[in-house]
Amino acid sequence: MTAARLAAFALGLAACGLAPDVGKPLAGTCSNADTDDTMAISFRSQIRPLIARSVAGCSCHLPSPSGPGPGVLLGGLDLSSLSSLRAGGFNGGAANIVPAQPCDSVMYQKLYEAPPFGSRMPLGGPYWSDDELALLHDWIAEGAADH
Repeated sequence: MTAARLAAFALGLAACGLAPDVGKPLAGTCSNADTDDTMAISFRSQIRPLIARSVAGCSCHLPSPSGPGPGVLLGGLDLSSLSSLRAGGFNGGAANIVPAQPCDSVMYQKLYEAPPFGSRMPLGGPYWSDDELALLHDWIAEGAADH
């Protein structure tokens, strides 16, 4: 989809009253520090299952035999692997996961209650709990390693 078509699509949604679900700013309330430096977070056993649960009821950010989901088509974000997660989408790119900087990582921002742009994810919920967000935060703060 071209940028012009995507912009027209977004304007069409806004005209229908479908405004982004944004809230209070995350800026000033976020710290990049690991909240529990005694515990190492594992992508494979702790973060990947949370992502899998989030996309279980929706194929928006996953490719399928019939083609890519709408989140892959419109946003370019594929959540099927760590490498595609790190690559990010059309807007966030490599800023999707910024090692050691969860506050600057688009994925953390979009899962948090007040994303700086667009809607909170997963769209319509169920949203990640505070404990789940803390795991993601700390995994990124620890360098977003694949262990």
